[in-house]
Amino acid sequence: MKHVFLVGCPRSGTTWLQLLLAQHGQVATARETHLFNGYLRQVDWSWNYFRSHQDRVGLDQLLSEEEYYGLRSLFVRGVMDKIAQSNPAATVVLEKTPNHVRYAPMILKMLPDAYFVHVVRDPRSVVSSLCAASRSWGARWASANVLSNARLWCDDVTRGREIRQLTGSIREIRYEDLRGSEGPDVLNGLLTWLDLPSDRAFAARALETCEITRLRDGGAGIRAFESVKPQNAVFFRTGTTDAWKEDLGPDDVAVVEYVARGLMQEYGYQPHRAGRGKRPLRILVRDLVDRVESWVRVHTDATFKRLRAVC
Repeated sequence: MKHVFLVGCPRSGTTWLQLLLAQHGQVATARETHLFNGYLRQVDWSWNYFRSHQDRVGLDQLLSEEEYYGLRSLFVRGVMDKIAQSNPAATVVLEKTPNHVRYAPMILKMLPDAYFVHVVRDPRSVVSSLCAASRSWGARWASANVLSNARLWCDDVTRGREIRQLTGSIREIRYEDLRGSEGPDVLNGLLTWLDLPSDRAFAARALETCEITRLRDGGAGIRAFESVKPQNAVFFRTGTTDAWKEDLGPDDVAVVEYVARGLMQEYGYQPHRAGRGKRPLRILVRDLVDRVESWVRVHTDATFKRLRAVC
């Protein structure tokens, strides 16, 4: 059984690719588990916190480090097995939590043979989609700040690229390549890499089946749609590759292209604005505000420390 983790910056098309892969009869999948970035991250924090305690309390008084990590591995495999049970014919268990792009070292410690699929999308599209989500269904977690979203894209894409240094079992997929004329070849190549019987015709049918308009209309007839579909009806937007041109203003585009310029070039995303290369005023102001906040925080903390010492 292959354990495959589909990761990337939020709003990069990971849910769409999850559904494309789920059209294969040997794939089992489910909604985002947040297994590593949520549950195990908290457990690990507690383990490390109590291990550093001087009061000799905590699980490390009961378990050796080897036993602790052994129990963690059992928990992880139990979750993956639960996903597998949703499809008795499965040879691939597909877990899609975009934020797991930051937890590859932890995942590989638990599942050394894990596979990774890293989705990359034009940062302007990602930033536009994140900003849109922040105004509606994603208000709890998405930011409306263009600069913050551009930096998030850079950080997550960099984390995804670093997975290559940890394992050879990783494929990188550009969203735009899946949406283009070569989409069937890209998807078929990915399925073949996962040892799933496939051909170009099957991949083309999967792409047609999972067309964005069908997803927005309720996903009737789409395999596994009910198992993974988002709860919000506006989760799926246009799915196009250039909607950002309408959604982002010139200043927004300038910010994204300045922040992400290096990675954009490496992934073949061409800059749109003229006069590129100059640092936008918005970034200059944000950096100044950050430095002022840092100075105030440091000096405020020092002042309160002195007051506590006196009192």
